Amino acid sequence: MPVNQEFKRLIDKIKYEYSINQSQIADKLGVKKTYISDMINGRVPYNETMSKKISDVFQIQTNEQSSYINKQEKTIEISNSDIKEGVFNGTMVYDIDATCGTNNRDIEFAEDRIIGSVDLPEISKTAKIVTANGDSMEPVICNGNRVVIRQIFDWEEIFYGQIYLILLDEYRMIKYIRRYEQDEENYIILRSENPKYDDIKLHKSKIRKLFIIENILSVRTQI
Repeated sequence: MPVNQEFKRLIDKIKYEYSINQSQIADKLGVKKTYISDMINGRVPYNETMSKKISDVFQIQTNEQSSYINKQEKTIEISNSDIKEGVFNGTMVYDIDATCGTNNRDIEFAEDRIIGSVDLPEISKTAKIVTANGDSMEPVICNGNRVVIRQIFDWEEIFYGQIYLILLDEYRMIKYIRRYEQDEENYIILRSENPKYDDIKLHKSKIRKLFIIENILSVRTQI
């Protein structure tokens, strides 16, 4: 049966806005996790009862599109003055290369790596800001852009087709995550925006940490 895209977008919206996973959504709705999965996959019809329950529990208009979809595509332009060096209010900005690196491969958000902070209403204060280097995601993410990241702990929170920072043993890379249809359970496809880079077929077990790119920040050069 075809995926119920309307209901899937609604569940994605709840995951994003409430920072909870699918199991927690099911618990709050008083249903089994498998019931949510069956409804997404069209095995159970999405009905008015569920629509009303979601609206009552999460105060969300059920006919809205997920607020996350297309968010990554809108680059926020900031100036150097928006990054308050030595200030710890707002979203922390780290001296960390988010694109690749064969040394110090882990990402540790230690206080000695903090440059300062950005305090803007469009950016979640619970996220982290790091710097993107390289051209594999140009023109969507350009060399030197900063990206706002949030760690993902559950594969059910994945928005396929969106941009992630993927941490492996050898590298950390910013890529689109796409489905690998032949074996969705074990593999994903990492895709660049720049066509000169080939797709990468990756086993999920090789991923040490995973971060979703919530915003792309372009630092405006003032002359």
